Amino acid sequence: MRFKQKTNNMKKVILITLTVFIYSCASTFSPVAMKYKNESDVQLNQTQNRDIGESLITKSEELYQDAYIITNTSPFKIKLLDFPYSNGDVLPLSGTKEKYNLYFKGNHSINNMVYTAGIAENKETGELMPFTNSANGFGLKEIDGFSAKKTIYYEENCTKCFKQEFIYNGISNNSTKFIYREYINDLARPAFNQEIQYDLNESKTIGFKGLRIEILNATNSSIKYKILSDFN
Repeated sequence: MRFKQKTNNMKKVILITLTVFIYSCASTFSPVAMKYKNESDVQLNQTQNRDIGESLITKSEELYQDAYIITNTSPFKIKLLDFPYSNGDVLPLSGTKEKYNLYFKGNHSINNMVYTAGIAENKETGELMPFTNSANGFGLKEIDGFSAKKTIYYEENCTKCFKQEFIYNGISNNSTKFIYREYINDLARPAFNQEIQYDLNESKTIGFKGLRIEILNATNSSIKYKILSDFN
């Protein structure tokens, strides 16, 4: 009985050692945090022109990161693992290692193996190559026709994100019309929407939620204006 127990214990030790060795094959990298910005896209007291349907000012609090959008790819494997992205997928800068900046989104799995895949950018040359990183190790592969271009990635599930827009909606009988929109968390869908109208016969300066705008000229196709103060 003691011999069997020792044998079983040895098997467990060997199994644990083997598991540690397998997972140690995966290359380590340093994670990169998202960037934060809280800003408006228009400077104060500067003459601006916008067409109808465009925002006169957009103020946002957002989490974002440098990214690449895949512009041309087809199915392929690296170290027997599928490259899991398609044309149009946006991959943020999520990690770095010795020679590379690594652009990827989350983890993937196949046959119970968890792995990371994305685009490796050579820090010195800027060359891009698809990569996978798993228990099989870190692998790069040059793929004919594969291409990507720089873009910006915005965090999709951001509980702290907030955006405000003030959109020009035309003029009627010397009254200018606008649409105010607020976006919370999901910056693709407005959480609040309000139509507003101002009589320019009363004043050329309009205000809403701390925002002050001087209207220089307005037609049914465009507006010329200055932002005097930002949203509160």
